[in-house]
Amino acid sequence: MPNRDNTGFRPANGIGTAHICRMFPVDVANGTAIFIGDVVDLDPNGGVIPAAADAGVSAAGVCIGVFDSNRIPCGHPYSSVSTKQLTASVAGFCLVAMAYPGSVFIAQSSTGSTAPAENDIGSTCDHIAGTGNTTFGFSGHELDFGQTTALNTGLQFRTIGKVNHPNNAYGQHCDLYVVFNESAFGSSAAAGI
Repeated sequence: MPNRDNTGFRPANGIGTAHICRMFPVDVANGTAIFIGDVVDLDPNGGVIPAAADAGVSAAGVCIGVFDSNRIPCGHPYSSVSTKQLTASVAGFCLVAMAYPGSVFIAQSSTGSTAPAENDIGSTCDHIAGTGNTTFGFSGHELDFGQTTALNTGLQFRTIGKVNHPNNAYGQHCDLYVVFNESAFGSSAAAGI
């Protein structure tokens, strides 16, 4: 049975250190919609923005919730944002699972990339900032397992294992445990904001 194509990143519960989450503002000048599961970068104005595919900037973490300017969840009947994502050029807030050292996340290898194999555990890679799903509000961000850069060339993430569940096998869309190798809050091979 092929793996499901679940795009986006999410915190891995019960593995590594406990996830610490923080609410960040999103400036109206942000020209890209933010989806749940997006990798986010720090914005020089004190907020966050969606991370471009390996922007060469240390990432802040992963978006786990989006809110309007009144901190009401996007898509809620009382929200000023009717979509399930925080749309481009709209001020709001993003709840971020921080990329602190020891925090483990689950991510999926990208479509059309080299299929992950057991001997790839420990490899580094960047991410691909694909288009989010506007129907469900979920991210299009995935691990770049050789689609645009060679494995171990990108430094953004380090794979530390395969998620063990019956519907996840090595191959396309494999769910993997990863840690941020380039983090704004730990050791990093990338530049700051």
